[in-house]
Amino acid sequence: MIREVGLIVLIIGLWFGIRWLVRQPRQVQWKWLAGLAVVVLLGLAVTGRLHWIFALVAAVVPFIRRMLGLISYLPMLKGLLHRFRDPPPDFSFNRQSSVETQYLTVEMDPASGQLIGEIKQGLYQGRKLQELSEQELTALLKEYARKDPPSEQLLAAYLERSGHTGWRRHYSQGDTGRRRSKDRVSMSRQEAYAILGLAEDASEDEVIEAHRRLIQKLHPDRGGNDYLSAKINQAKARLLG
Repeated sequence: MIREVGLIVLIIGLWFGIRWLVRQPRQVQWKWLAGLAVVVLLGLAVTGRLHWIFALVAAVVPFIRRMLGLISYLPMLKGLLHRFRDPPPDFSFNRQSSVETQYLTVEMDPASGQLIGEIKQGLYQGRKLQELSEQELTALLKEYARKDPPSEQLLAAYLERSGHTGWRRHYSQGDTGRRRSKDRVSMSRQEAYAILGLAEDASEDEVIEAHRRLIQKLHPDRGGNDYLSAKINQAKARLLG
């Protein structure tokens, strides 16, 4: 009878003790828990029951190892979960957006806005723009200013987007702005699809989404370029009428 009463008192005391501990700051909680752990360990050591702790640890360690092994698969499982929860839209954005002129082909990555280019003909034919030095690109820019203003504007856009700055000291874009009106020629549907990085059977929703993604990266207010943003807007207008 005395044992049962003592057990009831102990349970009631634990209940009020836990309620009190929950209301305390985190630091106080940790101190009391650490003190309780020390008291329990001392009690087990005095009564000769400390081996229970070692047996419990020996049983728990394999379980912890298995859990750690499963944790290593969490990134993969998380990725699969996102695929099932948020399936990718049926948009053909695996293509690179590209702009072509008489002398250049420049591709734009819709995800990063990064530009890469290749010279189709003339000086440095077959070379990649990213392989040329800033002095070589500046010389190329001056040549295009004489021969083909659209190529000049496209190369200037590449230089701006690629972070080059030294070319501005040797080249003035004053004439470029005056030439832009001459580049407002009609755009074919094939060229518009290429600029937006879409297949020629793309839907209206795909056109709108591709335009949105590209303009977010290449708009002048976001570190983009007037020439490229104008091309992107022109492509959307051409395909949507």
